[in-house]
Amino acid sequence: MSHGKWTPEQYSAITAGTSNLLIAAAAGAGKTAVLVERITRKITADENPLDIDKLLVVTFTKAAASQMRERIGKAINKLLEEQPESKSLQRQLTLLGKSSITTIHSFCLEVIQSNFQAVDLEPGFKIADETEAVLLKLEALEELFEQRYEEEYYDKDFFRLLDSYGGSRDDRALQEIVLNLYSFIQSHPWPMKWMQDAVKQLELADCSDFGTTKYAKILKKSISLELEGYLVQLREALEIIKRAEGLLPYSEAFANDIALVELLLKNCGGENTWDELFNAFQAVEFLKLGRCGKDVDKNRQEQVQDIRNKIKKKLNTLKDDIIYADSEGVTAELSYLYPMFDSLLRLVADFHEKYRMKKKQKGMIDFNDLEHYCLKILAAESENGETVPSEAALAYRNRFEEIYIDEYQDSNEVQEVILKMISRVPVDKPNIFMVGDIKQSIYRFRQAKPELFKSKYTTYSDQEGSSERKILLNKNFRSRKEVLDATNFVFKLLMNETIGELDYNDTEALNLGASYQAPDDAAMEAGGPVELNIIDMGAVAESVEAAQEEEDEAGDAEQAAEELEDMDSVRCEAVAAADKIKSLISSNRERPFVVFDEGEGGYRLLKYSDIVILMRSTKNWVDVFVEELSRHDIPVYADTGSGYLNTTEISTMMSLLQIIDNPIQDIPLLAVLRSPIGSFTPEELIDIRVTDKEASLFEAMEKYGELQEEGSAKAREFLARLGTWRDKSMQLSTAELIWYLYSDTGYFSYASAMPGGIQRQANLKLLFEKARQFEETSLKGLFNFVNFIDKLKGSSGDMGGAKILGENANVVRIMS
Repeated sequence: MSHGKWTPEQYSAITAGTSNLLIAAAAGAGKTAVLVERITRKITADENPLDIDKLLVVTFTKAAASQMRERIGKAINKLLEEQPESKSLQRQLTLLGKSSITTIHSFCLEVIQSNFQAVDLEPGFKIADETEAVLLKLEALEELFEQRYEEEYYDKDFFRLLDSYGGSRDDRALQEIVLNLYSFIQSHPWPMKWMQDAVKQLELADCSDFGTTKYAKILKKSISLELEGYLVQLREALEIIKRAEGLLPYSEAFANDIALVELLLKNCGGENTWDELFNAFQAVEFLKLGRCGKDVDKNRQEQVQDIRNKIKKKLNTLKDDIIYADSEGVTAELSYLYPMFDSLLRLVADFHEKYRMKKKQKGMIDFNDLEHYCLKILAAESENGETVPSEAALAYRNRFEEIYIDEYQDSNEVQEVILKMISRVPVDKPNIFMVGDIKQSIYRFRQAKPELFKSKYTTYSDQEGSSERKILLNKNFRSRKEVLDATNFVFKLLMNETIGELDYNDTEALNLGASYQAPDDAAMEAGGPVELNIIDMGAVAESVEAAQEEEDEAGDAEQAAEELEDMDSVRCEAVAAADKIKSLISSNRERPFVVFDEGEGGYRLLKYSDIVILMRSTKNWVDVFVEELSRHDIPVYADTGSGYLNTTEISTMMSLLQIIDNPIQDIPLLAVLRSPIGSFTPEELIDIRVTDKEASLFEAMEKYGELQEEGSAKAREFLARLGTWRDKSMQLSTAELIWYLYSDTGYFSYASAMPGGIQRQANLKLLFEKARQFEETSLKGLFNFVNFIDKLKGSSGDMGGAKILGENANVVRIMS
């Protein structure tokens, strides 16, 4: 039977009957097209069509929801062109506007707004933005710790906790732990109960063998994986010894090492006690390597020695840091720690309540509240303690005939329970359609639970008609054969159950689905092999030497040499990327490079927006790449979501605000004086500093300004301006002061002339906007705003940079 443009697997996913259906859709497998087609067929069927508002479609982002709605609308309009008189199609087009095609947070908001009285919320509540939420958290945390210090009774467990984890200077480290733990547990349906259970498991008073605890099992599994890796390396080294010239005297020691690691691995087994494992590690002894003759292969000798030395070091680390005590010793330590963890639990619980009350006073909720309030509305507890749907949930169950979940691999446990409460699964009428790919799960750091996907993937049947069925879509319609072959080659070697949740075998591999014809013009270049570029740092060093040896352009050579000497591996990569991009875009290419554009239905010249630089992490690296690409006149944009507070323009303005609030601060004052706002040279700053080496820089500057020196007039002028700004800070709000400073210093205009000027000006506008929002809170004034930003930086927070680009901007994007 012909399925038209659909593959057999896609067609099965589109036409499968109502059931719990898991679609494991690999990258580029056309999952969105399948989802749209299935929904379109459901609502336009000749017999028993469903109204589109009877479907709940949950997407990961608002953009995905908007795209889904748009594509369904286009599909209906196309059918209406063929059947203009169809009342059913007209009805679906009308209902599309109020259909539940939404993100999980938007759905939760709808539930809360319809049932606000069930969770003691005011009907006019608002959702706090990130800045407001951080501010309230810091307020609540500060008050909580102050209360702990002032409590009438002496809480020894709290102060033990503070001594152990609070840091050497203040309690900020412990505050950070409380915040991180609070954020972590929000992904659990009942966070405080989960944490209570977790802490309770640390109470090991009746434990006779630590090896039977869940913690020991996790440790033993992790140690086993390490030991298995050591075995592989030692066996490979032994094979090298047998083949290499003169290394046979090493064979006895390496054979002993292998037997030793095998014994350790055996003691990591589930039947062995912790004490047996501890004793096995304590008995570890390494034989001395045998003496080799003069004819030994030195390279091979160094190779196997290096392998052995690294493994010996790692085994000693395991022995000293992990398996350092017997069962009785570990249990005693955990018994000592238990009261502190219990105190931490109470800290988090009190913080949770204090933060909740602050939000309630202000009539706001945060994004985590959306899920938890929604769950509170939809879930009830039965007489036997089980979680069952509430009356509100039953109403939603009757409303939605089917539930569609996109990017299911990134769902968390709260979302899982919410959707289960409104589904028909509890009454044996499964109606959830899940689409995702565990290989693309990247949000575990946000407490996503890919295990939810994996559990269904391993238990669902692939048989047609099953109430719990899975269908694999593993054809890729996005990439060329060269890309897929390279990807499959790498991931078959790297990805397994331990690393990546599953074995990357032929079933999981990406199969070619796209067909790219060669350009009509043979003078054009498209596609090509996958490249692996290896940067030889030795070649960079040679370039430095060559630059230094240039005699006819000595000045330029020295500058080039200095630049090359400063190039670390990251900067070298950035330069290599810039060179590659320029070579692809260059108008001087013999064969212009083209890409296939689906929208145009053919090939067109490559644009900057067709190129993306992907990094494992943008932290600490992205600035180098932006700088190098900008130096090569390549338009570039990096939306890191962090680093905003550390940008030059924001750091400078925050330093200025700090000294306006309190000028007796050397570092912020020095930052302003060296910036374009002060424009002081290093020599001028030295003159100021030597005026009085013992006083603060501000006081030294005042004394220098009183002198009749050549540069003292400049110091007097700056101090006068600073006095004016301080007077203005008493008259204006923080936001008004910031905008005044932008104009008076000219720094806002100056920022536009810096590299990336548009982005820098947008960042400065965002700082003004954040200050305006801050003034609407209970904490007002310059001191409180500066203190808030300081705490935000200290708690590893950030605001995220200003967004200045649309989807169609012609720039190279840098992404993680």
